[in-house]
Amino acid sequence: MTPSLILWTSLTAAADTVPVPGGPGRMGDGRSSDAPVRQVELRPFRIDRTEVSIDRFEAFVRDGWTDRSAWSEDGWSWAQAHPPHERRELRQSGRPGTHPVVAVTWFEADAYCRWRGGRLPTEAEWERAACGGAEQRYPWGDSEDETFRTNDIAKYGLLDSVRTAPVDDQEARLASPVGALHMAGNVWEWTQDWYHRDGTRDDATDPTGPPDGTWKVLRGGSYMNLPSYCSCTHREPAEPTRVALTTGFRCASDP
Repeated sequence: MTPSLILWTSLTAAADTVPVPGGPGRMGDGRSSDAPVRQVELRPFRIDRTEVSIDRFEAFVRDGWTDRSAWSEDGWSWAQAHPPHERRELRQSGRPGTHPVVAVTWFEADAYCRWRGGRLPTEAEWERAACGGAEQRYPWGDSEDETFRTNDIAKYGLLDSVRTAPVDDQEARLASPVGALHMAGNVWEWTQDWYHRDGTRDDATDPTGPPDGTWKVLRGGSYMNLPSYCSCTHREPAEPTRVALTTGFRCASDP
């Protein structure tokens, strides 16, 4: 077995992915920011059970940052202008390595997933993994459970630290229908798609966003947001170069 194949195999196994069945399902919500409601057909895929941890991302910084094949063209240009260790303290923010990495751009998230042999999930894939294509507000149902990692005082500016939970620390009853953790709250998660106000407007098979754009799409909300931002359908635009202490990601792959 070649060293590159050994690396890919070990990283894929370490990622602890869960299968997401294919088929038809609901996407979107009636609220204006999450509309329209439509039916989409997806192929089966896999998604990380957890968000990418600090430790796993730092392994990429150490072993994969200079792998040109992991980066998109624009991402590689960005990487050349930003040394890999310039934001290590921000990415860690005083937390143990089991917590989700934060302060990563879309370019870095994309490169990490490609280096690992996967990709970022599309919006449709992310939402399917979060709520299973059903008409429900959160991964566990419609109730706003106080134990999931959001913050009701955030709107008053009282947060003084990065208050994430470890990526694998969540009650089983709050997991998504496929068993993915922290699909609501903890950190915002980058998706593959470019943002469009109307999302993918029509019913579609394996829909993606526009071919290009200004913003990428974030999903899931964070420890700094009210529960209303952390629903399965809520979407936020962000420039690919955005660095925020509330933003991380997880990867997807073909089965």
